[in-house]
Amino acid sequence: MENVTDQPTAETPVGYEYDYSGDFSDFAKARPCRPVVVQNFARVFAPVLYSLVLVLGVLGNAMVILVIGRYKKARRTVTDTFILHLAAADLLLVVTLPFWAVEAVWGWVFGPATCKIVGAVFALNLYSGILFLACISFDRYLAIVHAVHMYKKRRPAYIHATCLLVWLFCLALATVELVFREEYHSVYLNSTVCTYGFDPDSARAWHLALRLAHHLVGFFAPMAAMLYCYCLIFRTLCRAQMLERQKTLKVVVAIVTVFVGCWLPYNAVLFADTLRSLDGLAVSSCGALNALDIGRTVTQSLGLVHSCLNPLLYAFIGVKFRREALGALAGLGCRRDKAVAARRRAGRNGRASSAISDSDTSTSYSMMW
Repeated sequence: MENVTDQPTAETPVGYEYDYSGDFSDFAKARPCRPVVVQNFARVFAPVLYSLVLVLGVLGNAMVILVIGRYKKARRTVTDTFILHLAAADLLLVVTLPFWAVEAVWGWVFGPATCKIVGAVFALNLYSGILFLACISFDRYLAIVHAVHMYKKRRPAYIHATCLLVWLFCLALATVELVFREEYHSVYLNSTVCTYGFDPDSARAWHLALRLAHHLVGFFAPMAAMLYCYCLIFRTLCRAQMLERQKTLKVVVAIVTVFVGCWLPYNAVLFADTLRSLDGLAVSSCGALNALDIGRTVTQSLGLVHSCLNPLLYAFIGVKFRREALGALAGLGCRRDKAVAARRRAGRNGRASSAISDSDTSTSYSMMW
């Protein structure tokens, strides 16, 4: 397909306005008053923030995979399995960030095949990571609210089938990246970007369909599932007489707050941009358009920071995980044997006096508490 020639008009079709990269490559086909300011901002903002997210995301998620990978199958709970898949998705997601950081500074220099592959890997893991968060909340809902009635249904076959369905569904969504992503040379940006190249006759329909898929699959549906599950979990824990109830409730609130806080701003700005593209929101001045585009860049980066926070929320705050992490570091020679032995003895004493079991069928959160 030939790339669409840049035209300085407001009606030029835009193939993919919420590009997964630094959110500036879609300006390649936009009005000439918009790209320069946003491109200059992205050249500084994207490499700095993406580098930080890359380092923290790799370290945190790699540690989660290392620790859970050390568990024997008999010790690995349902939540542990979902957290393992979540960490893998977040890790693969942040690994693609250097490509987008380079694009922000020098344009896309990796070729058309890499453009398709990196875009597909990013989309696959972005969607799967968010959906695994919903899976974790639903599993905790079953374990806490329906601990007795649902226990027999939560078998390994159910777990693996659920994970497989999530990956296949997200792979189907990512197929769009493989089919339609391509290099595009922008006259206004004077660089090559990696974006969608839809046919002008169908670009508007594809644009709306992808926006709808992103809003529903990437935010609203998972958020609704999490809110429903955690509200019932919150009510159940409030009624239960548990020694660690206060800590548990704080973590439940933290999970929902961090997810909404990271992704709501981006979806709000993206929804406003969708209304603008449908002429439902009057934004005509170059200053307003630049502010909207920069807002999308900043808020999307905030959403990507969530991949660094997942290890903290779902693992590092857990006593069980900290104990296993120390053991893993000791195996790598990062802790003295004496210190590790002391911590293990302290952990055994703490478990003996704890009123909450680490069993997956208890009202605790496996690795989390």
